Amino acid sequence: MTNLTTTLNIKYDGKSITENQIKILKLISEKKSQNKVAKILNIPPSSINIQIKRLEKKLGVKLIYSSTSGTILTEPAQNIVKYYESVQKRVSKHPFIACGFISGELGKILFDDILISSFDNILKLHEMDLTSIVGIDDPYWSFRLGEPIPIAYDHFIIVYKENFNVKNLIGIRYSPQRIVWNILKNQNIDFKITKVVKNPFYAIDLIEDGYSLFLNESFAKYIKKNYIVKKPYFYEKTKHTLNFIASNKEHEKLINRVVNKKKKEIENRGFKIIECF
Repeated sequence: MTNLTTTLNIKYDGKSITENQIKILKLISEKKSQNKVAKILNIPPSSINIQIKRLEKKLGVKLIYSSTSGTILTEPAQNIVKYYESVQKRVSKHPFIACGFISGELGKILFDDILISSFDNILKLHEMDLTSIVGIDDPYWSFRLGEPIPIAYDHFIIVYKENFNVKNLIGIRYSPQRIVWNILKNQNIDFKITKVVKNPFYAIDLIEDGYSLFLNESFAKYIKKNYIVKKPYFYEKTKHTLNFIASNKEHEKLINRVVNKKKKEIENRGFKIIECF
């Protein structure tokens, strides 16, 4: 279980924080010294400082400051560490609700306390019988894991900075992008996935470097205003379901109950509810 929890993805204001960066923040909070942290991790002290500076630039917040007591975490950094520790504690409890990043957009509406991570992590948790309800990003996995409960529809949009290039695409593992790749293949469109990531938030960040992206429309709110967003001409063909599976009948009833209760809120967030609800 320890090896699994350290791979869980943490986000601050939609920006991903790597496992190594969280480890550095935790050690700084304990040791109050970048030199001591560097010694523990067996890396140069300059590497610690570089990691912190890069993370500060990415998140847009100050993470550390110097005091008479040594190097201290700022309040935002303390909150990041506390949140990470709370996630670690949560995965030690049985059972809980877990969602991939994409299904997590629905999960946040439906449930008060959920774990959102890359779907490969969610699969591991599910295989260890630690989940009561699982939100599935790609419909392909639904029938492989259980009896799917389709909640709402999602589509794909294209996102880029200057020019959309099908030879420079970002792939997101375990996402429903498989649907788009199949459409492109069927239409004999020559495309190339040049970068593969686990996290759609990281994929959005990479657009800054000139990559092009097919992104779930439910993530449109996280796109920077200076990026270009369009619907592909095969937009309707990208329609797919966001599904949940339940470990037993009681949890299945819970899903149906909360979906019916929060129909309006789900629709207000831009999702189209599947008619059976």
